[in-house]
Amino acid sequence: MRRYLISAIAVLLAATCGATAQTGQKIQIASCTEGGCSCRVSKLTLDEVAATVPVNIPAGAEDMVLVRTPDGKLGWSAMAPADLDLLYGGQGSCPLQLFDELAPQDGVWRIAAGATDASACPLLGGAGGPPPMSGEARQINWGGSFHPDKLMSEAAGLVRWSSTGARTWRGVLADEAMSSSDGATAASVIWTLSLVSPTEVQGSSVFDYSISSNAGDAMVNAILGGMQCKTQTPFVARLVQ
Repeated sequence: MRRYLISAIAVLLAATCGATAQTGQKIQIASCTEGGCSCRVSKLTLDEVAATVPVNIPAGAEDMVLVRTPDGKLGWSAMAPADLDLLYGGQGSCPLQLFDELAPQDGVWRIAAGATDASACPLLGGAGGPPPMSGEARQINWGGSFHPDKLMSEAAGLVRWSSTGARTWRGVLADEAMSSSDGATAASVIWTLSLVSPTEVQGSSVFDYSISSNAGDAMVNAILGGMQCKTQTPFVARLVQ
């Protein structure tokens, strides 16, 4: 009887440890463009992916690769990383980087802006208009780390950048305020950027303008209220080759 009890406990412990290892396993991620993929080991476990990433977890995901396709979509694949690289135009080689080594890939990058949200800008009638055209593609050599000056080279020296995380930045292009006995005005343009994979940077540009009066006149305040303006324009930069 004692022998059977020890055997049962051993089986139970083995099953529990196996389940724990599976739940705590780090996932592999392949970020792919039309010129191949970059592959890395994520800091996230399957449980953390299920809780934070908007993608379904299929059966057997612990043995799969989470793939970001060239159009930005996420999905799971049972293919080996090297085969994924070959599928998306690479040379059939995709060595796994450790999660602490995430850095943008050298190559040709292009920035594309999305539609401007002007719902908080009465001056524009709440309409942001059509999104701007994509920017010109150009070669970027990152030097193994992510810094906005490499991506926004045309604004180098004009933006005050500050790091807000391991791979996130905040840039102040303008931040002016004036006040007097009559009232106050303030205007700012703030950029934020985030490296989400070796082949993609997401960001936004926020313009904020406000004006106020100390006159206490209801009509004046109503007019000035219609002059407040805040817009937000998202953009994404991707490695194209």
